[in-house]
Amino acid sequence: MKLIKHMIFVDIHNNKKLLINSLTGTMDEIDAPIYETLSKWQDCEEIVTENDLEAELLSNLQARGYVVNNYEEELAKKSEILEVVRDNHLERQKNQRSAVFVMTYDCNFRCPYCFEGDAYLKKEVITPEQIDAALNLAGDGLEAICIFGGEPLLPKTRPVLEHLFNKAPDKTYQIFTNGYYLTEFLDLLLSINISQVLITLDGNEEFHNSRRFLANGKPTFRKILEGVEKCLKNGINVRIRMNLDKNNYEEGIDLREKLLDMFSGYKNNLSFELSTLIGASSNERLDIVSEIYSSDNKHSFEDRERINDFITKKNSILDHLVYGRDINPLYSYCYAHVDGMVFDPYGTIYPCLGCVGKEHFSIGKYHPLIEYKENSIRNRNIEAIPECRDCTYSLLCGGGCPLKLIDNDGDFFKPVCYSIKTLLHKELPVLYKEREEAIKNEEIENSTV
Repeated sequence: MKLIKHMIFVDIHNNKKLLINSLTGTMDEIDAPIYETLSKWQDCEEIVTENDLEAELLSNLQARGYVVNNYEEELAKKSEILEVVRDNHLERQKNQRSAVFVMTYDCNFRCPYCFEGDAYLKKEVITPEQIDAALNLAGDGLEAICIFGGEPLLPKTRPVLEHLFNKAPDKTYQIFTNGYYLTEFLDLLLSINISQVLITLDGNEEFHNSRRFLANGKPTFRKILEGVEKCLKNGINVRIRMNLDKNNYEEGIDLREKLLDMFSGYKNNLSFELSTLIGASSNERLDIVSEIYSSDNKHSFEDRERINDFITKKNSILDHLVYGRDINPLYSYCYAHVDGMVFDPYGTIYPCLGCVGKEHFSIGKYHPLIEYKENSIRNRNIEAIPECRDCTYSLLCGGGCPLKLIDNDGDFFKPVCYSIKTLLHKELPVLYKEREEAIKNEEIENSTV
């Protein structure tokens, strides 16, 4: 017997490590003596135990899937996993379940950090003909539609939104909006089935207005909050998104608590998504995420996902850490490689919200003719990326986010290893420690009750 090669060690604290089986997603905490023994066994073609403790350790490792008879057995296990995730991947690609419509790149806000840059200069609105073409391409299996921009809720987009809702009245809608025209669009929103409306508030009124202002410079906070309240009163699920950096993360966390109190009567309809700004440094992001997670842990276990699901939805490893759910093997990084289809007003298809308007990342055209690119994110997976095929991390990261491939000479079949290694070896230890502290504090509180 020998140890599998798909083992990853993550330093946590107090000379402890997390041992991760990247084939099965198994995660175990080990101490320094066990690590020393495993390090010794890693070079062995055949493990020979020297005492009862080592024999017991080997038995436990075998039960947890860390031991195989030979390397060929390990490769066979990986092949079985790949076959399952590959089939699921291809099945999802054949059955388009969701679609995104960029109603327009135009926007009534001028947020200085907008990841779409000056896309607001593109004033065109998607046409009814383009809506029809996109719906036909998506097919009968379509279940959910996301509305995006720019800003999708503008007076000039209302006619084509009405067209879309009339053409697809039975779909479930998710709407990303800056929230300024919520009140004006409330009647239209109440005519469809909405899973949630996602609205951004970046801290208290003064700070929010300093960077989420109208094109004419006027403030937006109070009008947005009025729209949020009207949505909640009418039973529409609202998710408050916050873009946080070192200047406003404390205010963002504080605002969440105030909104939870202000709208306590709508607990089942209000949720939050606190995240760092795109482009934040890894150290800044880690500091902020740590503060967010620490604040999250002050809430009950049942409420944590509702008051912030961003940390856990980023990766199933963190989801496992927080909620104990299974760590699922990945064939590709995210939905963008599978059923991500974003239709914009220029007949272009993009794979995800994060790259709209950037032609480099487009996967094809849907109007006036349908065409797909061979070299695109849509065809990217851990078997198509040479470096991923034998990588210990690949089933945990799916090749990494391709949006990081800025200078890739047009080649999407390259790995992005930075994300998974940062998550495992920098973020995971911090959150693991925060989790232990939260458990300890909860035990102390329960013991004094």
